[in-house]
Amino acid sequence: MIKTSGPSAQTFAQFMASLPRSEIDRVNELNRKEAMAQHKAFREAFRAGSCSFCGSALVSFDANKPCRHWLLKPDGVRKEHIEQLATDLSWSSLENYVRWVANEEAFAQNINDLAAEGTGKLLELTVKYKNLEWSFSCGETDLSGHDGGGDHSKKPHWHFQMYVDGKPFVRYNDYHLPLSEADAGFLEFMRAHPGKVHRRLAGGAGMSEVFHESKLEALVTQARSGTSEEEADRAPIKLDTIIMADPGTSIRGEDIYNLLQAARAEGVTATRKMRELKNVSVKTMVSTGPGVVHQAPRSKRKRRRDRGVEKRDRARDEQQKREAEERET
Repeated sequence: MIKTSGPSAQTFAQFMASLPRSEIDRVNELNRKEAMAQHKAFREAFRAGSCSFCGSALVSFDANKPCRHWLLKPDGVRKEHIEQLATDLSWSSLENYVRWVANEEAFAQNINDLAAEGTGKLLELTVKYKNLEWSFSCGETDLSGHDGGGDHSKKPHWHFQMYVDGKPFVRYNDYHLPLSEADAGFLEFMRAHPGKVHRRLAGGAGMSEVFHESKLEALVTQARSGTSEEEADRAPIKLDTIIMADPGTSIRGEDIYNLLQAARAEGVTATRKMRELKNVSVKTMVSTGPGVVHQAPRSKRKRRRDRGVEKRDRARDEQQKREAEERET
């Protein structure tokens, strides 16, 4: 089981802050190479239907051998198994894994880790793969520990949510999951240096990586236009462009029409072609497209209907647990 403590997390964060830039770069490069090797092994095994961490088939389940691939919900996995796994491995190990899984289906757009679409928490993202959806959350009070959730809530912790076929399997408020000292220290470092931490995860890039300011120009100039309505509905980015004629000039409708026809013929975005117009200023706003998974933020307030559904789900879970225990005995 992982160990957690507030002072240790602060000490870890202070240690990270004290490292010189050269040492940070060296450690980051070592971690990147290790992560790339792990991701390569993961991808080869995953595409063959097996797990690179335990060596078993992805559809297998052994209650005595907790493994990351339990998050794929093979037959036999219950919500208490997810609690056990999240308690043993903490946040970052599980997040890395589901990021890798999600990118096997579609690059980045199944990982919404955009701060602008969250509610301001230190950790806030939603990841999707086929019929599965995982969400991670940790606010400042979670990191510090708080009253109201038993002994577990008083220590640094995080929250996890998992949906299967659009239905809740694990809810955010089911558990207060302990943070490892390394994870708590990293989040403490993020809290002490807001906006200064940019995470780059080998094989696990999400929309925050795609929308990093260093890549926005490439999105505008190199993005490809969808060729069908179905493809447009899956688009990861949306470009909204405003064209303004320079003072004393005008824009001809014929020029706009020809530009749109040329963009369609070349398979590029109209935004890219608009930059070829003379005597105009072009402003483009880049946002997430309809193909990006929506974040599932953790809210303190619940509608009455949600509370009723949650009560029903809890009763169902308890019944399933009792039935499973009876079968085992």
